[in-house]
Amino acid sequence: MKFRSKIVLAYTTVALLVSLILGIAVARISLQYEMTSQKNNLRVTAKSYVTQMDERLSRMDAIMKYILSDTVMLESITWLAEDQYGEVPNRYVLDARSNLGTRLTTEYIMKNSHRTVFFNQSSFLASSATYTTGAGILPKQRLISDFEVEEIPYLERADAADGNSVIVISHPDYWSANDKVPVYSLMKALRGEGMGYLEVENRMDSLESLEASDPDIEFLLIVNGGEILYASNGDYGTELSEEDLKRLRDQQENQVLTEDGSIYTKASSSEFDLTVLAYKKNVLLEKERGQLFSISFAATLATFGISLAMIIFWAGILTRPIKRLQETVEHTNIENLQENRHLEAAGALDEFQELIRAYQAMMVRLDEALQNEKKAAKLQLQAQFDTLQAQVNPHFIYNVLNTISSRAILDNDEAICEMCGSLGTMLRYSTNNKERYASVEKELEYLDSYFYLLKARHENSLEVSIDVDREIRRQTIPKMTLQQLVENCVKHGFQNMDAGRHISVTGRVLSDRWIIRVEDNGCGVPEEKLLELQRKLEEARKDILERAKPAEMEIGGMGVVNTYARCLLLYFEDCVFEMENVPDSGGFAVTVGQRNT
Repeated sequence: MKFRSKIVLAYTTVALLVSLILGIAVARISLQYEMTSQKNNLRVTAKSYVTQMDERLSRMDAIMKYILSDTVMLESITWLAEDQYGEVPNRYVLDARSNLGTRLTTEYIMKNSHRTVFFNQSSFLASSATYTTGAGILPKQRLISDFEVEEIPYLERADAADGNSVIVISHPDYWSANDKVPVYSLMKALRGEGMGYLEVENRMDSLESLEASDPDIEFLLIVNGGEILYASNGDYGTELSEEDLKRLRDQQENQVLTEDGSIYTKASSSEFDLTVLAYKKNVLLEKERGQLFSISFAATLATFGISLAMIIFWAGILTRPIKRLQETVEHTNIENLQENRHLEAAGALDEFQELIRAYQAMMVRLDEALQNEKKAAKLQLQAQFDTLQAQVNPHFIYNVLNTISSRAILDNDEAICEMCGSLGTMLRYSTNNKERYASVEKELEYLDSYFYLLKARHENSLEVSIDVDREIRRQTIPKMTLQQLVENCVKHGFQNMDAGRHISVTGRVLSDRWIIRVEDNGCGVPEEKLLELQRKLEEARKDILERAKPAEMEIGGMGVVNTYARCLLLYFEDCVFEMENVPDSGGFAVTVGQRNT
């Protein structure tokens, strides 16, 4: 079988499998998307019902707060409560009854309730008129002539609420003498003996105006832990069964459950004892499922047909340059590598051309790697030679110093002997290539020898002070760090100064670091020079920590940048290295150290 046929067969099999998998996936995703959309819509609708009911109940609760905040009405209620014991003058009682009857008939109360009622244990009743949008404020309707508080069926829960508002499910308007329309109430037993009750009523048919985004969604308004305040199917004023009540309690807030092709969820009010149970029956019928699968199957066939056509077309395009590519590779060797370097296979895709160029580029890189290897070997030999040469020079200098010291002993010149000894100690310390780092204690010993030679040269014109905490002397520091900083002071800091020169070396342990500060009282560093030094330090930091390459400086350079680079290699991010001009003395100071980790 030809390669082209194999490609067509292989990719046709793959296309068929992929088309089937995609068809099934699309069908499942479509079903899941539709179900997810329905569930989200159900959650939003349930929350919308809770919000609308919260707003209605809040208006009813606000009416009771409005009444209790009115000093006249509250005083009148108090007079009527005390009148039950015969201790209030009759004119106060008459005024109280009149005030309650008048103030309950306000536009605010009538507009936001079907009826607002105050009654007490002595069978006193005061009620607002009914407010309708079309006809305006109607005259006060005829109320019942008398009543017994004990006969009112829904007072027991109000008494048990201890002054809090309670919701009363559907019941006839108990206070109307002629029109017993179904209403629901929010009522409160006022605190205090004989203070009475406040009841705010709204018509049950007003709940039919609750808005929903999906008219197919049905719902229950459940109050007081299990009483049905309203049901969209018209069945209300009852209690949930024990089984339904248990299921409602077990269901989590905003959780959508599926049962027998229906979905349902619940949402609860944070202000009132109100729960909305929203549900939708027959979310996806079998007919709708079949339509979704039919559409997915048709899409699968269409995808497979288009894929097959594309496979046949591209198989011809792809196999055409393969023969030319084969010939090019077979005739390519090291001798004609440069000749075929820019050879292009006619009609080939970029990948085939890139394959040829990549192979040829690999040969070029291999040749460059061989040349670099030869250069590296040569540099290694040169470095070994330089190391051996460097070991010869100190040995010769030691012999010369011993000769000078011996001659000084014969001439009884102890100063020269001491100088030769100090210089020999310095040479042995500085030329020891086995150790790159030393303790601060050894650095200070080396610095003592260096200071001895400096004083021998400058006599009394140079003063030196060393004050380093004992804890710091055990710390590790790059060799000759302090000597380089002191040498910079002598070389650059005391220009045009013949007397009064002073160098201080102090070491302190701080809360988060230890530092050694080398300070002189010289002429300081010009601002431009200080900025240039700081720029070089930052460049060295980038070379070492970010670019992972040696800091660029002259080999053997012993300046501030060299010292900073060696400290950075030892301490890395914990390195402390600061430079500053000292305003008090006019000199320059360099601080090195390490942060605590």
